[in-house]
Amino acid sequence: MTEQRQHVRYQVEFPATFAAAHTGIARGIVYNLGMGGCKVVSDLEVKRGARLTVTLQIPEHPTALTIQVATVQWILAHEFGVEFLEIQERERARLQRFLATQSHIAA
Repeated sequence: MTEQRQHVRYQVEFPATFAAAHTGIARGIVYNLGMGGCKVVSDLEVKRGARLTVTLQIPEHPTALTIQVATVQWILAHEFGVEFLEIQERERARLQRFLATQSHIAA
């Protein structure tokens, strides 16, 4: 897989939920995160190109952060990567503030 990311990814580990029209709501764990997307470990069966709504349960944040539309870019066993396509400006700012507090860049 060739590296094509436009945004730095940070090592994180917290729960998230994913909603898709064909699967309903599923839970997973986000293991790295950037402004452009994240890596997820989940039992959710997804297909490359599937569109999801992603809700991040960021630690120490009273309300979840929602990415309205994300698309599945890759799948490997119980892991998959999503690219964030649509995120409200307020949520984008919250994500930027959270990432600014992270210091460990994901490999």
